[in-house]
Amino acid sequence: MVVIDLTPNLIASILIQLSRELRSLVVELKQLGKAAAEAKKQAEITYARAFMSATGTMDERKQWALHQAADDRFAAELAERAVAGCKAAIQSLHADIDVARTLSATTRDERKTLGVAP
Repeated sequence: MVVIDLTPNLIASILIQLSRELRSLVVELKQLGKAAAEAKKQAEITYARAFMSATGTMDERKQWALHQAADDRFAAELAERAVAGCKAAIQSLHADIDVARTLSATTRDERKTLGVAP
């Protein structure tokens, strides 16, 4: 096991870095969310156009439209997965921030108990 001497300054710098990463991920999430919405819109448009231009029974038209929109629907699904992945990364970063805050409080209490200046 590696032992690291955690100073208040080191923990503060870690918290600052985690906060920067969190802000960056939030910006990325906004962009991914917009891209996912655009991809979904495109898939719906492709489906609707294919359905309206198809001939045959209702079921045949639906299947044709699904076939024609498959790539766009796949792209929309991937875009949604990217949003979900970014949300998971944000949750993980929140957990890391909580750990750093706990370490900060623990270190501060230890220093107080030992009579070491903060």
